Amino acid sequence: MDTRVRLFEKQSLLPSGFGALMNRDAFIGADPHKIKEILKEKGFVLIRDLALQKQDFLKLYSSYGNIIAYVNEREKVGYGYRDTLELDGDKKKIVTGRGQLPFHADGGLLLSQVDLVFLYGARIQNMKFRGATLVTDHVLAVEEMPAHLREVLEHETFEVRVTERGYYVDVSPDGWFKVPVFTDLGWVRKMLLYFPFDEGQPASWEPRIVGFSPYETHKFFTELSSFFKNPRYTYTHYWKEGDLLITDNRRSIHEREEFNDPAIERVLWRGQTAETATGGPVRDVALG
Repeated sequence: MDTRVRLFEKQSLLPSGFGALMNRDAFIGADPHKIKEILKEKGFVLIRDLALQKQDFLKLYSSYGNIIAYVNEREKVGYGYRDTLELDGDKKKIVTGRGQLPFHADGGLLLSQVDLVFLYGARIQNMKFRGATLVTDHVLAVEEMPAHLREVLEHETFEVRVTERGYYVDVSPDGWFKVPVFTDLGWVRKMLLYFPFDEGQPASWEPRIVGFSPYETHKFFTELSSFFKNPRYTYTHYWKEGDLLITDNRRSIHEREEFNDPAIERVLWRGQTAETATGGPVRDVALG
């Protein structure tokens, strides 16, 4: 491994070594394969002060694998976006809106394989200490969590149903469907888990645990969320224009804090890529 990659790896964002802060110029000149190696180990990388137009952003993330693009029978996904989704803070929408998006991994509700997620701060105004993105090291958290929480994750059946049909349209199944909490990929156990929205927040999805009462489900997710948000496991990113956050969707889960202040402008661009098990590019792969 070259000196530049070793330097990247020493700039961890959490004391555990999770997350990496990268120099802008070194990142621009880096081989995407080297960055993907870091992402597998670190879970996410942060690069600051990038000046990107939307086409630049598309070109950047498309070099990391095949882009997840919704076309043909899936062209109405996300209110009609194709590849780069603009999270523009539209208060009439949820996924792209201004409210909370609780802990989740991308792709599961659309039955798509998503390996890497790219978020770029296109326009950030009048926002200092809210609207953060949380990125969690679920591997370390599961290893260290109390046994009663781990037992539920390992042995109970989790289901979810979408409620924001305008975003998920006809691609997501109707009604409740099972999502596997863990998928063993060999180098990591991917976590696919959808947390409930806080009371008073418009909900894009709703989870349940089969055989649990609503009270028991709420109690479990409340305790699990509190545990995950321990600073040992979760990095909280407050956005500035020009920030690029790349997360490995297999190695981490993430959450968005609400920013329901009309004076705030928070526009992020999101791209997603996926690869085959052998490392080659794929296109919008369905989950097994």
